Amino acid sequence: MQQQLFVPEHGYAQIARHEVVFEKIIRPHGLRFDPEVMQQHVAESLVKLAENDVPVISSELLVGNQFFGGRESDIYAQRLQSIFGEVRIMISIRAQMKILPSVYMQYLSRGGTLPPEQFFSGKTDLGYFAFDLGHFEYDRLLRHYQSLFGGENVLVVTQEALQADMDGVAQRIANFSGNTQFNGLSAAARQVQSASYPEYAAPILRRINRIQRSVLNPSPVVSVGQTPQGLYRSVGYLSRRNPFARILKTWAPVSNFVRSEFLDYYTASNGRLREYVSEAIDLSGYD
Repeated sequence: MQQQLFVPEHGYAQIARHEVVFEKIIRPHGLRFDPEVMQQHVAESLVKLAENDVPVISSELLVGNQFFGGRESDIYAQRLQSIFGEVRIMISIRAQMKILPSVYMQYLSRGGTLPPEQFFSGKTDLGYFAFDLGHFEYDRLLRHYQSLFGGENVLVVTQEALQADMDGVAQRIANFSGNTQFNGLSAAARQVQSASYPEYAAPILRRINRIQRSVLNPSPVVSVGQTPQGLYRSVGYLSRRNPFARILKTWAPVSNFVRSEFLDYYTASNGRLREYVSEAIDLSGYD
């Protein structure tokens, strides 16, 4: 959405990218956060917009770091409320049995070295946090945003709906945001962006991370490059090619582990989610 939907061609203008969101909303210590800093940036950006363009801020950083439980998601929501007052919020979700393996593959792309069993265990020490399954109990985040901005101002979009009916979802977002310029998706908007490497490559990729510099492992004993580039990227590239893709395409070790351990974990949360959404959305894949 950030790269292909929220663009001028579709009637949108992004007034703050990840860097600005991080520096002005997320990074400030709680005792130093000042909403006026972001308000000033927004004011300066709005005067540059073309007529009728819909201003957008889109960043997954606003729901916290998913590798460490997204524990700040409520705080960032409150910061948004203090900055904007009234604003329209779109929350995009994905079925947990699909997003959890994706999170783990993203963890590897940032240099993670833990196997799935350890990563998803959420084992913590006093004062130090880890992955938390509760981060993906979507009903809690939705209710928090509804309490801050009003139910009519919070839209939920599923990734499954986007895949099944891209045009319909894009139009729904346009209607919700008051975008009168939207006249259908461009061809470029339909392209896959930043697809993860296949799961069967995970055991090799995480071991490569032990000998490459990365965000999560900045000082390895031996360094032969930097993740996600170098050897990591080369192995990831080869894993998508034959004969590996042909032989291993049905082996999904991360998804298999997630289903075996957490299949029923989100049943109650997803049941509450159905009650909270403002309009009927297909959550059949969330059972």
